Amino acid sequence: MIKQDQPPKCTLIDPPDYAPELFSNKEIARTTEMHEVYPPLGLSYIAATLIQNGMDVSLIEARTRNLSHDEVIEEVEEEVPQFVGITAITPRINSALYLARKIKEINPDIKVILGGPHIHFEHKTVINNNSVDFCVRGEGELTTLDLINCIVRGGDLSGINGITFKQGNDIIVNPDRPFVRDLDTFAFPARELLHNPAYHGLWTEGQTFSPVLATRGCPYHCAFCAAPAIWGRKHRRRSVKNVLNELEQIYQDYGVRYIRFLDDLLIVNKKWTTDLCRGITERGLDGLTWACDGRVGLISEELLYEMKNAGCRVIFYGIEFGNQGILDFCKKGFTIKQVYETIEMTAKVGISSYGYFMMGYPTETVETIEETINLSKDLALNYGMDSAGFSIVTPFPGTALFEYCRKNKMLKTLDWSRYSYQLQKGVIELKHISDEKLYELYERVLYEFQFKEQLYQFSEFGDVI
Repeated sequence: MIKQDQPPKCTLIDPPDYAPELFSNKEIARTTEMHEVYPPLGLSYIAATLIQNGMDVSLIEARTRNLSHDEVIEEVEEEVPQFVGITAITPRINSALYLARKIKEINPDIKVILGGPHIHFEHKTVINNNSVDFCVRGEGELTTLDLINCIVRGGDLSGINGITFKQGNDIIVNPDRPFVRDLDTFAFPARELLHNPAYHGLWTEGQTFSPVLATRGCPYHCAFCAAPAIWGRKHRRRSVKNVLNELEQIYQDYGVRYIRFLDDLLIVNKKWTTDLCRGITERGLDGLTWACDGRVGLISEELLYEMKNAGCRVIFYGIEFGNQGILDFCKKGFTIKQVYETIEMTAKVGISSYGYFMMGYPTETVETIEETINLSKDLALNYGMDSAGFSIVTPFPGTALFEYCRKNKMLKTLDWSRYSYQLQKGVIELKHISDEKLYELYERVLYEFQFKEQLYQFSEFGDVI
């Protein structure tokens, strides 16, 4: 029974990566070693909204704190919440559902709410799980707030946009909630609930960092990306003043000196980005350095200099493939020539560049993958790219790539725990390349990029693999 004489108590959980016994300790250890763990910014936004409206909120970061499922459950028992919200991307859905079941075993009256990218697309399936009371689709801040308030007051759930729930034997899918136009209306993420407001990154030169999200939405059509379906295609931006206020808060209150902007397209509006860069300097945040994602073919040398002067140290570029046909097939929207121009221009300005590459897209061959490997090495050796990350293509639900693979019967499994960049094992049945060869090429390029100096060794003496 929900008590109405005190604030609703809610615990938000970022679950462990994998449900118990799904993978060997060796597999999980390698995953942890090769990939950084970011704090749950989305949950921090939801927490801030709930707190702003008088609710009692706690946040459990299983991944950043390396907590087991049992340890998470112990903390839930200590908190005694009325509501538990669990976020889930595709490979973590089994972990989230495992926690949901254990929480219901503690107290079946706890309302369990699931949200996150996987839930947005698979809500009709997830809600069938007996341990899940509600699924929150899309942007979760206002939907979660309205849902909890409605339950506490005994209101009519049919009026809460963006939720999926069970009513007897029926599954009720309420209309989508419109996207929030004015992002300045959101409170800053509740960093005070995080175990540590600053985290360590491989690319931050030993400094701790904090993530920031200044924009939402993406107008591009990359077939492997679900972001536009979740955030919308209209690029929504917080005001420059609002972003600067958050940067100032992080700088002054938490002592953070490195920011990682998580936006898909921070730099799409040149005037807005220029104003942000100049504002950082005008606010006296000269000791602040930062990194962001860029887009090939979109950035100019003039803007790069503005970013450099404002403390930008690293730009991450989604280059993806070294074959123009594959780039066109996945609707990336730029050319190999533009890749060279962008990386060279970034190096000229004095900002480090980090390239993201993938291998194993439908129709790929050994030859097209070799082109990707060769492009990455050429960019590092001759055009100033400082580092690179590689992954095997994963078709996540909600993407055009997933639908293509399903339509053409190319999906090896619907075991969502296998849908992870981190496992280095593809789930696409490729016609022209074996799993063994794909993995061999993947391991090879990882080895060659382990230290940049090795690339110079290979270029001088020839490949030794």
